[in-house]
Amino acid sequence: MTRVLSTVLISALALGPAVVSAQTAKPSAAGLSKETRQQLLTALDRASAYVRAQQKPTGVFEDNLGITGVAATALLKMPKAGRDQASTSTTKALDFIKTQVKPDGGIYEKAIPHYMTAVSVMALVAGGRAGDQPLVRKGRDYLAEHVLDEGEGIKPSDKFYGGVGYGGASDGGKADIISLEYSLQAMKDSGLAANDPVWEKALKFLQRTQNASETNDQPWSANDGGFVYYPGFSQAGQTESYGAGSYAGMMSYAWANVKKSDQRVQSVFKWVKNHYTLEENPGLGQKTLYYYYMVFAKGLSAYGEQVIVDAKGQRHNWREELGKKLLSLQKPEGYWVNTDPAELQTNKVLVTAFSMQAIEALLQ
Repeated sequence: MTRVLSTVLISALALGPAVVSAQTAKPSAAGLSKETRQQLLTALDRASAYVRAQQKPTGVFEDNLGITGVAATALLKMPKAGRDQASTSTTKALDFIKTQVKPDGGIYEKAIPHYMTAVSVMALVAGGRAGDQPLVRKGRDYLAEHVLDEGEGIKPSDKFYGGVGYGGASDGGKADIISLEYSLQAMKDSGLAANDPVWEKALKFLQRTQNASETNDQPWSANDGGFVYYPGFSQAGQTESYGAGSYAGMMSYAWANVKKSDQRVQSVFKWVKNHYTLEENPGLGQKTLYYYYMVFAKGLSAYGEQVIVDAKGQRHNWREELGKKLLSLQKPEGYWVNTDPAELQTNKVLVTAFSMQAIEALLQ
C-alpha cells in the first residue's frame, strides 16, 4: 500500500512465542482449539472495550470516516453478546456515517471517495438496519459506476481497465488491488447481482495484477501466482509478488464469483503455500503487518482449506496459528499496534479494528 493509504486511514510487535504448528496446538479438529477460541473471544471483548472508549460523542472514531467504517464493521461482526454490548456505539457510528452520504450515492467527506464509500457500505450492511438499505443500494451503485471502464474513457486493453482506485485526485486515475478488493467486498456484501458486468470487468484487472503468465496478458508477468499492487508495479519492488496484495487478490476472486478450482485461484494459492508466514508481511517485512493479518484470515477463510501445507511440507492449522499469534501481540489495555509506522499503523483504533476482523474470520 502506498502513501495514499496513509491519507485514507490516518491509517509493537511485542515479543511473543513462535508460531505454533498444527501438531503442537492440539486442536480438537483442523480449526481452533476450544482453549484458543475462548481466549480469542475474551480478546475481542477487551478490544471492543478499548475501541468503544475512543469514540467521540458524534459517533466518529479518530475524526475519520474511513476508520469509523472499519471500526464499526469490526464491532458489528462480533459474536452476538459482543454486538449487543457495543450496540450504543455502533448505532452512533452508523448514524455518523449516514451524515456523510452525498447526492451521487457516495459516502465520503471530500477526499478518497471510493475507499470511504466502500468501508461505509460494509459498515451499513453489517448494521442490517432496514432504514439504511436505500443508502446501501445507492452506495453500491456508486462503486459499480466508478469501476474503470469505457465510461471513464478506459479501453479494455488498458491495464487499469476493471480496476478501482481510492478516488478523487489522490490516485491519479490509477487503480490498485487494495482499493479494488474493498470495493468488490462492499458490492458483494450489498447484493450486487452475480451476472452484473462489473465482475467480468474486475477480472480483467485482477488477471493483469497477478504474476500468472498463463492468464496475464502483460509482458512483465512472472509465474509465481502472487499479486502486485497494480499492473507493472509492486510495493515489494519492481513486479515482485507480496503478502497483503496476494491475499487481497485471493479474496477478490472470491467476491467476483470465481470458483476455488479455477486456475487463477489455484495459482495464488500456490503462492500462499510457498510464502506462508505470520512473522512478517511477505515482501514488506513489518510494514502494514496488521492489515496483512486481516486479509490473511479473510482470504484463507474464503478459500476454505483448514490446513495449509507449505513449501517445506509442513502442515499449518492456520486458524490456530494466527489466533495464538494475535493473542501474543495484544496489549494489556486491549489494543494492537504496529512498531513500523508506515501507513500510520501506529493508529491503535485502526490496527485494533483490523485485528478484530481477523479474529472474527478465524471464529467463523
